[in-house]
Amino acid sequence: MSWYKTAGNIKEMEAFFKKRTAKHIERVQKYCKKIQDYDEDRFDGLVERGEIHDQSKYENPEKDPYVYITWDYKCKEDGTEFELPDGMREKMNEATNHHIKNKHNAHHPESHSEQGGNLINRGDRDKPPDELIDSTKMKDLDIGEMVADWLSMSEEKDSDPKDWADKNVNIRWKFTDDQEETIYELIKNVWRK
Repeated sequence: MSWYKTAGNIKEMEAFFKKRTAKHIERVQKYCKKIQDYDEDRFDGLVERGEIHDQSKYENPEKDPYVYITWDYKCKEDGTEFELPDGMREKMNEATNHHIKNKHNAHHPESHSEQGGNLINRGDRDKPPDELIDSTKMKDLDIGEMVADWLSMSEEKDSDPKDWADKNVNIRWKFTDDQEETIYELIKNVWRK
């Protein structure tokens, strides 16, 4: 029997998913507060947005595939071999598309795009898709929560959020000049302050 099919291992994967996702959301909330405190006029209401951040991951059609997404990343980081069940990669891509297009997840640029179809790179979900995603309709609160998300991930991975922005702003997602300025301003003034 393959490792991922045993009930005990599924429980371990689910427990890891819940713990990791809860920590991520906690960090997002911390950065939402820092961003709102940094500029109350532009980002009033961001703390409330942080309270519901990523809640769709706890319900299907996202939850089960995100258990595998989270475990797959963990195994890659640990250098542990992990075989996905047949058809799971497609379910993971579908769950990600559902998550990023969901209007309740306005911190994802894709939720503002009118582009149809698959908006992620199916070969490597951390790299830009074939087509630049139009993010120009994002509001300040959306940008603020997006940056809080990026800062949370950078803290988790001990990486530089500016590097992530440099690899994605106007490469993966199309932003206006004002939006781009806001993104870099927040990274500079809020990151680990």
